Order: sequence, then structure tokens, then C-alpha cells
Amino acid sequence: VFFKTFVLRELAIRKSLDINMGSEGFFINRFEVEKNRILYDSYLKFLVNSVTIDSSSVKQYFLMNRDEKYINPEKVVVSQIKVQSSHLADSLFSLLEKDGSLFEPFARKFSINRQKEAGLMEPFERGKYNDMGEVAFSLGLNEISTPISNLDKTYSIIRLEKKIPREYLDINKVYKRIESLLLKEGQDNIKKDTFNKYINN
Repeated sequence: VFFKTFVLRELAIRKSLDINMGSEGFFINRFEVEKNRILYDSYLKFLVNSVTIDSSSVKQYFLMNRDEKYINPEKVVVSQIKVQSSHLADSLFSLLEKDGSLFEPFARKFSINRQKEAGLMEPFERGKYNDMGEVAFSLGLNEISTPISNLDKTYSIIRLEKKIPREYLDINKVYKRIESLLLKEGQDNIKKDTFNKYINN
């Protein structure tokens, strides 16, 4: 099976030479088509492989796009007392207004989630947690909110623990991603702007 293709190819060449197929119009036309196809594929590969991206291009792209693509948004960290009843939420808040230090004990005793963490939540950005998220970004540090009605028919009282300002990503962490993006764009552009002009001509 391995040698079959080689044998058939050799026999075809000998037969073609015997009948002088190289002078036939069909063969000549087909030969040109195949030759042009090989030239097309080879030159296209050459053009694509000639595209290179240097570090200055990556840095320039990063600086031009970092505000939209390469930035960690502002986040907040809050502690939450989440309860099922609006009456309980109102009662707890009235006590917290008098003594804010009761927040953690209340969270451990009354909150329906994160009791072990005293209600401490993971950092989150704007647009998360609906009304509770909006209130969180309006609070001052250590400020306690009034009871907030949640979509799941629960009620939350939150305290702002920390504000994390927005910060740009380290270029080294996104360097390869940008380099790949620019390489693909460069290859697409050279095929479109350079190679297609030759084809059209």
C-alpha cells in the first residue's frame, strides 16, 4: 500500500512521456494552473510570515487602548447583614444607628449568609448586585446603609469596608495577548492590502 502511489506515479510519468503529453494543450493549460497555484500559496505564505511585531508597537497599542481594554475598574468591599424580614432589618438598623460596633455581632447572629465571615463580601465593581451595589458605591468608608430591598425579597444592611481605585493592568501580563492580536491584524492587512492588489492586477 505504501509503494502503490509511487509506482502509479512512475508509470503515469513514463506513459505521459511515451505519448508526448507535455505538448498537449490541455496539459500545458493545466500545468500553468498548477504552477500559479503553487506560486500563489508560496508567496502568500511568504507575505504572512514576513509580518513581525516589535515591542514598541505593543507598547503603543497598550497605551492607546488601556482605558477601554486593560484596566481593572474601581471596586468596593462591603460587609452585609442579609435578613428575610423587613421588620428585622429596620430593628437592627435602629440599633446600629446608636452603636455601629454592633454590625459584626449582628452579621454573625442574624445574617442568612456569610455568618462566619461577619458578612464580609468579595470585592465587586459597579453594575453588580442591583440596588445594593449602587448603594455600596455611594457610601463613605465605614458608613452603614439603611435597609435595602433585594430582588429575592430579602433585605440587606451594608457597611463599606474598603474602596479599591481603578488601576491599569501590568503590560507584561497582556503583552503576549496584544502581540498575537497585532500579528493577526498585520497578516490580515498584508493579505488584503498587498496581495489582493496583485491578484486584481
